[in-house]
Amino acid sequence: MISAPRRRRSPAWFGAETRRALAAGLAVAGLALAAGWPYWRDHPGAAAITLGSCAAIAVVGVLLATGGRTRRTGLLFLTASVCWALNWAASWDAGIGPMMSPYAQAEFYLALGVGVLMYPSGRLEYVADRVWTAMACVILLGCPTALWVTSEPEWAAFRGESVWWPAPFPDFGVFQTVLRVSAILYLALALSFAVVLLLRLPRMGRLRRLLTLPVTAALAFVGISAAVTQKPIMEASIPLDDLLQVYVVQGAVVVLVPLTLLASGLRLRISELTVAGRMLRLTAPVSVERVRDALRDVLHDPSLELWFWAPMEETYVDTGGHPVDIDPDGVETPPDGDGTGRWRHRVLSASGDRLAVVELGGALRYHESLVEAALVAGGRALETARLQASVHAGLEQVRSAYRRLVRAETVERERLARDLHDGAQQRLLALGAMLGTLEAVTDDPAVKEHARTCRAELMEALGELRALAREVQPALLAQDGLGPAMEVVAERLGARVKLDITHRRFSREIESTLYSALCESLSYAVERARASEVLVRVRVEGGRLAAEVTCDGPAAGPADLPGLSGRLRALRGHVEFDGGPGRGTTVRMDLPCE
Repeated sequence: MISAPRRRRSPAWFGAETRRALAAGLAVAGLALAAGWPYWRDHPGAAAITLGSCAAIAVVGVLLATGGRTRRTGLLFLTASVCWALNWAASWDAGIGPMMSPYAQAEFYLALGVGVLMYPSGRLEYVADRVWTAMACVILLGCPTALWVTSEPEWAAFRGESVWWPAPFPDFGVFQTVLRVSAILYLALALSFAVVLLLRLPRMGRLRRLLTLPVTAALAFVGISAAVTQKPIMEASIPLDDLLQVYVVQGAVVVLVPLTLLASGLRLRISELTVAGRMLRLTAPVSVERVRDALRDVLHDPSLELWFWAPMEETYVDTGGHPVDIDPDGVETPPDGDGTGRWRHRVLSASGDRLAVVELGGALRYHESLVEAALVAGGRALETARLQASVHAGLEQVRSAYRRLVRAETVERERLARDLHDGAQQRLLALGAMLGTLEAVTDDPAVKEHARTCRAELMEALGELRALAREVQPALLAQDGLGPAMEVVAERLGARVKLDITHRRFSREIESTLYSALCESLSYAVERARASEVLVRVRVEGGRLAAEVTCDGPAAGPADLPGLSGRLRALRGHVEFDGGPGRGTTVRMDLPCE
């Protein structure tokens, strides 16, 4: 017989971690109640405030201790709550409690301050953090020691008969000096802590700054308030009730820290819960660029890069389909120690296959749960984008092959032009010279006339051969660039062709392809469109080479230039045709500069 499943009696959020945190809060509150009972009997309002602040700090400490990176901060906060509870042992005005109270208060502020400096990375990341921690240890432990070493208990507000206060060098004048110096050091320590917190903010990533800024502001306020409220009690022979009242005020202010931490943690959890809806909204309709931009927006990282696995090519490709040199088995790259490096994270599909690699700022390593939530929410969009990237990779391979053909054609044109110039032309010139010599030395009129005729035909053939060589690869194009080469073409066509061409030089493939395209467009404008005026403009716009051939002849359609688009697309360019009756024809071409 199968028993029915047990009904859950507690809500989902009330798990073991929450129960442990509440138990720790109640235990610390009980400790504070016992430590300050003589004062709480007559001040129930102060008791409620203090016990609540102790419990709140303990609860937050236990909750933070459950996280991997925030474990140390959580343990320090739990220690701080215990120290604040023990601080109230001074209210008994007996035994070791009065001497222990200043140390407990010092340890409370030390643990709280160092815990915030370690949040959320779990360590002291910057030199200023470590310097302040060392300075705080010296001041917060040295000042209480100097106070009880140089004082009697009644000078420090304790007048009980059984107070244990082993003062080896009591001196009222020295004691007053120690009080004044301690007050100055406490205030300097609080102000320097605020400065350290402010110096950390510009070094953090945007997401981490949003998380730590409220905590930073709260603790800076707490530190300065503690230093200010501490000054009135740094006087000799202050009544015990006045001393404990200051402790109540400090405890009420300190409760801002755990509340701010809870608010920051809640904000992060809300971000994780809402990331799915934002990813779906930002990636519709799905495209490679939209998925990458959506991740950048959700994770607040404008430098995020995304590479997809192309199984056919067995490599990763970027959003444009270009292969990227990434080790497929070693992409989990940890960030630098200070969180300012880059972090590469591998994304797997639901079946465990390689899907993509995302590169983020190293600071996002501290928010791995948010990154995972974004990647899981965008899983389907990532798989769709991976298919698009694979198609782009295939098209990029076709373009690369076409580009290699264009480059090979350019090299072959140069070789053919060089062979025509150095081979056939030189031989024809030598043959013309031989015919000229024959014409000069012969006395036979018939032979002389025959030699003259052959020499004239040879010169005409040589001119046609030179024209062919110029069409194949004009020497002027290789030597001086596109502008001078097109001037020669314009001179052959007459004054109706006007040129406006940049003097900048480009690669051989770009210049050769654009030269052929411009010559073909000019031939179309003059011979097919019957244009009476043609304007050729070539300029650089936004890192691209833009060319435009405009004529006043009617357009006959793009089919009249069949090879133009293919050659330009091979070099990642494109061509547009525009024209109609009464408005002439325009051919626009666009190529990368490199």
